[in-house]
Amino acid sequence: MRSNAFSLLCFSLALFLLTGCKPKRPKGILSESKMEKVLVDYHLAQGMAESAEGGDIEAARYKFIQAVFKKHHITEAVFDSSLVYYFENSEVFLEIYKNVSQKVQAQAEKFGVDARATNNQYSHLTSQGDTANIWTDHTNACIIPNKLQNIYQFVLYADSTYQTGDAFIWHFHTQYITQGMDRESYAVFMLQYENDSVVGVTQHIRGNNNFDLKYTPKAPLDTVPLRKINGFVYIPTSQSNDNSLMVLILQDLSMIRMHPEKKDTVATDSTQEKTMYIDTLQQTPSEKRLTPLEIRDKQPHDKKINVVKEKPVKRNTRRNQGNRKVRRRYQL
Repeated sequence: MRSNAFSLLCFSLALFLLTGCKPKRPKGILSESKMEKVLVDYHLAQGMAESAEGGDIEAARYKFIQAVFKKHHITEAVFDSSLVYYFENSEVFLEIYKNVSQKVQAQAEKFGVDARATNNQYSHLTSQGDTANIWTDHTNACIIPNKLQNIYQFVLYADSTYQTGDAFIWHFHTQYITQGMDRESYAVFMLQYENDSVVGVTQHIRGNNNFDLKYTPKAPLDTVPLRKINGFVYIPTSQSNDNSLMVLILQDLSMIRMHPEKKDTVATDSTQEKTMYIDTLQQTPSEKRLTPLEIRDKQPHDKKINVVKEKPVKRNTRRNQGNRKVRRRYQL
């Protein structure tokens, strides 16, 4: 009886500790639903500023974003603090941003604002087929310009589905969240082959846009098996000196692998059941197998008559003289 009571007490204490240790949202931090609404208007404001004709885009962006803060009755400091809090809880932040992307797309189509963040032309691809999306990591990520969180990295190892000569496209969309002027980062992806050759593609990233880093192997690497693919997106830490907070969102991360096209060859082996033959005179496919004699007769050739001159025969004068004497004798 005492043992059951003690077990119940331990269970109640553990439950209390678990519920008591659950992190609570600090005071002054926007709720998830409120943060989602602010981010939707924030991105729409950036799209409107970038699509505005003439004038200073940065000035227009600042004006539109300040209007968003005024609409939701918050300050820039509250927005930045909430952004830092949710960034540290990356799973929650990415889930919020997923909902934000869907709502931005819907609002953009309604008001005619550019919503490139959700336009992924490779979204219909699977991991199977000659053209496939072989990405195995998270499709969304976020980084900020400090020494611990300023880089996103990935590694993909080749398997039996890869072929020599495969071409690759690393696709992602960037979305900066900042009031500052500096918005630049760098993306690099590298391919290492079995002969230890390493090739890479580098992209300078500025602004919000879709990026496709492409690589197609050329001779002699088009005949060498691939070992692995790795890459990263990097923000210089020098941008953290700015007073405003900056977060870079990477969306729709994909790695598109494309098998090389197979070239059709004409079989010449007589053991092949289905072999196409070409008539050299008419230059049209023919299903009939021609004999060597027929092929020879159909070949264009010049008709020539070879005239062979007989060699002159030397006359034996002595023998002819003897014959003449004989004929004279019979005549007498």
